[in-house]
Amino acid sequence: MSTQTKQFNIHEDWTVVILGFIIIGISLFIYLPEVPIFSWSNSTDLKTEVFNFANLKILLIQFSYLISIGAFGNFLIGKSIKYFLFTFPIVYLLTLIALILAGNSAIKSINLEAVIFSLIIGLAIGNFFQLPDWFRSALSTELFVKIGLVLLGTSVIFSDILKAGSLGLIQALIVVLSVWYFAFWLCRKLKVDDELTMMISSAVSICGVSASNCNFWRNQRRF
Repeated sequence: MSTQTKQFNIHEDWTVVILGFIIIGISLFIYLPEVPIFSWSNSTDLKTEVFNFANLKILLIQFSYLISIGAFGNFLIGKSIKYFLFTFPIVYLLTLIALILAGNSAIKSINLEAVIFSLIIGLAIGNFFQLPDWFRSALSTELFVKIGLVLLGTSVIFSDILKAGSLGLIQALIVVLSVWYFAFWLCRKLKVDDELTMMISSAVSICGVSASNCNFWRNQRRF
C-alpha cells in the first residue's frame, strides 16, 4: 500500500473566490489596511514622507498581509509555499521601487505610471538574467491579478449601475467592443497567433493594461 499522501489542491478560480471573500471579510470586520505614501518632489520629501517611520510601518504591515494571503493561496492551489516565501519579498521590493519612481512629481507631470516602470524592470531582469523555472512558477502573478479583479467587482455598487442608466450601459458596451475589435485588427496586422490575439484583445478591452501584460508574459513562458 502506497504511503504517499495526496497533495492538497483546489482549482485556481475557486482559490481566487475564497481569498477574495477572506480579504473582503477582513476589510469589513477586522482590519482595513492603510494606503502608503509614495508622492515626493525632492530628496527631503523622499526622506520625510516616503521613508518616515509611520509610512515604513504601513509598508511592513502591507507586506505581512499580502505575503500571508499569497502563501495561503499557494497552499490551496498546491504550489510550493517555500519558493513563494523566497520570491515574493523580491517582487514586492521591485514593486516598491517602481511605485516610488512613479511617485515623483516630475514623473507624474508626464503621466508615467508605476506599471511602466514595473514593465521596464521586468524586461531588464528577463533579458539580462536567467531566472530558474521554480522562481517563475512561484510568482503566482495570475493569482494576484484574479484576486484584484474580484476586489474590483466590490467597488461596483449596484446604485452606480442604476445611475448610469441604459445609455451608460450602452456606451460601456460600445467602448468595450470598439477596443476589442481594434486590438483584434491590430494583432492580425502584426501577424500575432490566434490564441495570443484573443487574449490580448480581451485583456485590453475589459481588464486593462496590467492584466494584458500579465497574460502576455504568462503566454511567453509556454514557449
